[in-house]
Amino acid sequence: MSIVDLPSPALRQDAYGHARMPTSVSASGEDVRWIERVEYGRFRNVYLYITEACQLRCGDCYMGTRLERALKMPPEQIRANLTAWRQMGGSKLTVLGGEPTLHYDYVNTIRLAKQLGYEHVITTSNGLDPAIRKFRKLEPSDFSYVQISVDGGSPATHDKVRGEGTFKTTLKNVAELCERGFDTRIICTVSKANEADCLRLLDIADSLGVSLVKFHVMSVIGRGHGNEEWGMSPREWLDFTGRLPAVAADHRTRVWYQPTFAHRSEMARFEAEGYRGCIGRTLDRISVFPDGRSYVCSFLFDTDLHFAITTPDGTITVNKGPNEFDLFTGALTQSACGGCKAPGSCMGGCPAEEIVDKRASCAEEPDILPVCRLWKSSPAN
Repeated sequence: MSIVDLPSPALRQDAYGHARMPTSVSASGEDVRWIERVEYGRFRNVYLYITEACQLRCGDCYMGTRLERALKMPPEQIRANLTAWRQMGGSKLTVLGGEPTLHYDYVNTIRLAKQLGYEHVITTSNGLDPAIRKFRKLEPSDFSYVQISVDGGSPATHDKVRGEGTFKTTLKNVAELCERGFDTRIICTVSKANEADCLRLLDIADSLGVSLVKFHVMSVIGRGHGNEEWGMSPREWLDFTGRLPAVAADHRTRVWYQPTFAHRSEMARFEAEGYRGCIGRTLDRISVFPDGRSYVCSFLFDTDLHFAITTPDGTITVNKGPNEFDLFTGALTQSACGGCKAPGSCMGGCPAEEIVDKRASCAEEPDILPVCRLWKSSPAN
C-alpha cells in the first residue's frame, strides 16, 4: 500500500488533543455504555518546522538561537518527515518556521502534504511580502486555514514586538488573503508590551473578514529571555482572559485562547469542555525541527527533553535519555506543586513549569491552577 492510500484517521471536532473518558461502566464489566469512547490521537497533530530562518527578530519569539543557525530541511527530508509522521497517525499538519514561506520549497511542501493524505494543512506566517508572494502561487483549497501572527492592535504595540513597519504590511496582506477566499486567522502572543490594545484585533478582524483570533500568553523562552519584563504573571493573564467574554460577544470573529492558568472556580467549565490535565501525556502532537529533534510540548523547546529524533530518512527513534514524556507521566504520582488542588482535572499540574520557570504557578497563589499550555478554549459568553 502506498502512503497516498493510507486510511485517513477520523478527526474530532474540538481538535484539542485530549482523551475522552467513559461516563458509565456496568458493574459486571459487560455491556459497557459510552457517551464518548476513549480516543488516542497518537501524533494526530504534526508541527513541521521546515526552516529556522526568519527575517524578523521578534522580542517574544520562542525560537531563540535557532533563528541564528537558520537550519533548513532539504526537500527529501521534508518528504521523509511528512511520510513517517503520516504513517504514525498524523492527519492535521501545521507548517512553520522561522518563517516557513522563506523556504525555497515551501509551495511544493504544501502541495505534497495533501498528496500524502493529510486532511488538514495549516501554516503560520508573519504575513510579510515574501510570504504573500508564496501564497499567490497557492489556492485557498491548498489549506484548511492560514494563520498570521499579529502581536498588537496598533503599529505602536505590534511594531515594538515585531519590527518597524510590519503592522501595516501584515494587515495589507491579511486583507489580500481574505479577499482571495483563504480562511485567514490571526494569532496574537499577548505580553505586557501589547496587552493594552491587542483586543482591538477583534475590530480589525471583523473589518477584514478574518475568521478567528487566537490569543496565547507569552512564554519567557527563546528570545523572550531578553525581554523578561514583558512576561505576564498568572493573575495578569487571568485578568486579560477575564475580559475576553464581553469583548468577544460583540464581534462576529470567533475567539480561541489558551487558558494556561485558571481560577479554581473555572475548572468545572474546563472539565465540562473535556480538559483532563497535561495534553502531552496523550502523545496527540509532535513538533519536528530541521535537526531532527521532535518535541511533544512546545514549552520545552529550550531544553534537551525532546521525545524523539527523526533522521533525514524518516526513521523515528525515541529519546532514551531524559525524556519529556517521563516528565509528564511522573506528575501523575508526584504533582508539580507537591499537593494538587484539583486532582480531578489538574492531574499533577504542569511539570514543565518547574523546568522552564523554576517554579510551579499553582504553588504561588491559593486560587490559581495551571492549565496545559497546549489546550485551547473559547470564551464563555
